[in-house]
Amino acid sequence: MASKTYIGIDPGSKGFIAVMHPDGTREYCSLQDCDYHDIALFLKNIKTVCEESCVCCMEEIHAIFGSSAKSTFSFGETFGVLQGLLIALEIPYHLVPPKTWQKEIWISHDKVVKSYCGKKSTDNKATSINAARRLFPTEDFRRTSKCKNVDDNKCDATLICEYGRRKCL
Repeated sequence: MASKTYIGIDPGSKGFIAVMHPDGTREYCSLQDCDYHDIALFLKNIKTVCEESCVCCMEEIHAIFGSSAKSTFSFGETFGVLQGLLIALEIPYHLVPPKTWQKEIWISHDKVVKSYCGKKSTDNKATSINAARRLFPTEDFRRTSKCKNVDDNKCDATLICEYGRRKCL
């Protein structure tokens, strides 16, 4: 069992923070359902509980071609606030590009291929859901207990967290 607490962050507006404690327990914080103050308190509590033995992996983001200026700005704002909170709380962190953690976590059996205009590509959301279910079969990946469907953002945050644990960051 690892002696560190790992934090994984999918920084989108509907993103999630996933936490894996050394004893195997997990905690989550939905960025969609919390304001910045609540997120700060959540991270501060994690830092207090784990003392100095925690590390965070946050998905590195960039502008998405075709997105509006408003959505790109909002996405960047959330990313910047989260990075600022990690710095202020003195939580060590690593920015991890999506392709990097996906290459480490996904296996061929997880992959879901979609076709669009005759071109085939990987359906990242469905593939992450498959990987999360494979690695954590007892975990409930719905955003809340009232939701019917699995939340791919919660899956991504958990998988980013697992990436940090595997890499012993």
